Amino acid sequence: MGRRTAELRDLRTRLLAGDAAAFDASRRVAQALRGSGGTFGFPQLSAVAQLVETATDSATLGRVEGLIEYLHRLREGDVVSAGVHAEWLSRAAGLSPSKPFADLSDAWRSLSSQSGLGPRGLAERVGGALGLAVADVSKPSRSALRLIPEALMWGAPVLPLAEDGETVTVASADPTSLTTELELTRLTGRRPVHLVAPPDEITRALEALLGHAAADATPPRRTPPTLEGGTAVGDGKVLVVDDDAASRLLARAVLEKNGHRVVEASNGLEAIERLKGEPALGLVVADLNMPELDGLELIWQMRDTAAWSHIPVIVLTGETDELLETKLIEEGADDYLSKPIDPRLFIARVGATMRRAGEQSAAR
Repeated sequence: MGRRTAELRDLRTRLLAGDAAAFDASRRVAQALRGSGGTFGFPQLSAVAQLVETATDSATLGRVEGLIEYLHRLREGDVVSAGVHAEWLSRAAGLSPSKPFADLSDAWRSLSSQSGLGPRGLAERVGGALGLAVADVSKPSRSALRLIPEALMWGAPVLPLAEDGETVTVASADPTSLTTELELTRLTGRRPVHLVAPPDEITRALEALLGHAAADATPPRRTPPTLEGGTAVGDGKVLVVDDDAASRLLARAVLEKNGHRVVEASNGLEAIERLKGEPALGLVVADLNMPELDGLELIWQMRDTAAWSHIPVIVLTGETDELLETKLIEEGADDYLSKPIDPRLFIARVGATMRRAGEQSAAR
């Protein structure tokens, strides 16, 4: 593992010097990392190696920095004792790399003070080094907030700023972190776009947005009812609501292939009847445009009914109006997808939405 870290350090040095051949070298390093992942039993290295292969310019440097940090932690074995090797932050501050810091906030505070730049000045230096903009943390997005679990927001830390069908934009205190990037991709089903912000600014913005600090009790959430015997509802069963039979068939096939039980309804009114008769639903996937009762009206009825208000809803829409998508989130949808669905993206969003719902239930 030490050899791979040395190779990455050499690659970073070449990138900093503007060596054009370094981008070709990154592919060779990525292949070596895949081999090391198999040898040392770290399959995650295959995923991060792919990020190195596909990155270009300043993004490649960020990936390399993240890999060095990742390998440090694997080699040290204990993330807590290993500390944070924020060499990328030291260089941005114009200082020589120092010993590991206690945590990321400690690194930012120490280096912004030593350099005399202050937190925002250091953020600008980081942005310049990595080719990223500095974030405005005063404008978080509540629709993006629904996509990212609180544990990740506090732990990374990251602040959701915007989202669309393909990307999620976050203010990040460590835009080089491959662990954070992989988690954001896995949990949201979207490609992360990083902007830079000091961790203390992100923490204050999260406190204002969520109404509590990380160590405090979690805020009130929709509480799922229980069945006889105290069993919580929501066991992975999904209600698919669509007036198009072919669309329902595709959704059912993808869901059942991935271990979910499926109930169907051809319109919103029929969905209401299914909700009454299926107390153990874990998710509703509803088309937006349907006769009798459309997807938005279905959401309104669900959120106004105590027995169903906790059930997450993913809306499928063939429309591309960004204002409509924002309205869906504001009105109570937990996520949305464009039709026709991409099976891999669909199941990723289903899994992410149900995990968030489960975390919220467990936090109560």
